[in-house]
Amino acid sequence: MRNDLPKKFAYLVGLSLMCATAAQATPAFARQMGMDCMSCHYQNIPKLNSFGREFKMSGFTMTGGQKELTSDTAGGLSLPSTLNMAIVLKARVHVDDKTENTANGTTAKTEIFDESAFILGGKIADNVGTSFEVGPGGVFSGKVIFTTEALGGRVGASYSTTDALGAFAGTETYTTGLYRPVRQFENRKKTNILQNLGIGAGEATVVQAYTNINGLYATVGAYAPTHAGSARTDLDGFKLMARAAYEFSVANTTMMLGGYYIGGDVNKNLYAYSGDALYGIADVDALDRTAYGIDFQLENTVANMPLMVTAAYVLKNDYTSGFKAASAGFNDAHVYVEIPGNTTGTEQDITGFSIDAQLNFTDQYGVKAAFLNHNDNNVDINDYNVYSAGLEYNMRQNVRFVLEYSYTSSDRDDKADGTSYSGGDLLLMAMTSF
Repeated sequence: MRNDLPKKFAYLVGLSLMCATAAQATPAFARQMGMDCMSCHYQNIPKLNSFGREFKMSGFTMTGGQKELTSDTAGGLSLPSTLNMAIVLKARVHVDDKTENTANGTTAKTEIFDESAFILGGKIADNVGTSFEVGPGGVFSGKVIFTTEALGGRVGASYSTTDALGAFAGTETYTTGLYRPVRQFENRKKTNILQNLGIGAGEATVVQAYTNINGLYATVGAYAPTHAGSARTDLDGFKLMARAAYEFSVANTTMMLGGYYIGGDVNKNLYAYSGDALYGIADVDALDRTAYGIDFQLENTVANMPLMVTAAYVLKNDYTSGFKAASAGFNDAHVYVEIPGNTTGTEQDITGFSIDAQLNFTDQYGVKAAFLNHNDNNVDINDYNVYSAGLEYNMRQNVRFVLEYSYTSSDRDDKADGTSYSGGDLLLMAMTSF
């Protein structure tokens, strides 16, 4: 018989937390497969196990006997009779004594359903699938994946657009942080270097091809660093993204070694539909970002307890920050004025690495730890390290609670108002999906 105390505590915490970040996994796919959530996930949602990774590589087209509308005319039809839908609600309270210290004392940042989402997804037709979400404010993001079995594995292509999840959102399946929602820690910028530096996040509209054959996943594509409902670019104005990862097993351990690359300069080539340059409209730091590095993932059991370890090392991350959009319009006096933008910015060269581990001592409870090193190669005083620890509680497969603490260690002098660059972050999170 289950102890009622953890349930009552979780409900109280959940009611007090309600705040959000990027939407993640969805029970829509569990409904399509006729399987429970943990058939595809490892330790907790949204981290994927090997079957979950294969499901995404299939373009979300695998089904578990769901009824379909079928036809052989005009190319054929294989459409599920039920539209798969789900709602993901994430809630957070974040207390930061390093950056939020004011004359009134330490403050708490509360986000209530800020980036929660209504999600539709699954099989569209044989070899075609999708996952789309509508977030607060009507923001529409998602991907369509075309895939087929070939060469002993899968070959496919995808087009996607996102307002926050980064250039690798289309087909990334690992937990190392290249895809913003799928990571071990909720406090992403304190625990994951790819999120800390913005490499695995931000606006992106991507067209890519991929293969997943005998454990080797590889993809290459062109993208614009904007959430493009409508944008255009010069013919040489697309950035390049590439990714390769090799998954293999040694005894009972599943491991992945991978690498990634993003490059290209669209500072002068990317335009809004009106023809105005997209400084400030796009993900500004990504306009001319060149970055590459390596990542690693391990899944194993220790005394029958599931363990996941991930790591990422950023070898290069050069970009220009500080772009500002030119603007024009009528002021309060109804006079048409033009305000010049800034197209020079500041050259940045920031690298680093992170490593984290989570051990679940039951299928509901887990502990985790992380270390992050942030290295500003231009200004040494901006370097810092972050040490983190956390607790995970799966009240149900689709109801998750997280407690995390991170401590930032910096040699930089205190700010003029007495606030230190060193200090702690406490984060509480509740996630439900249904």
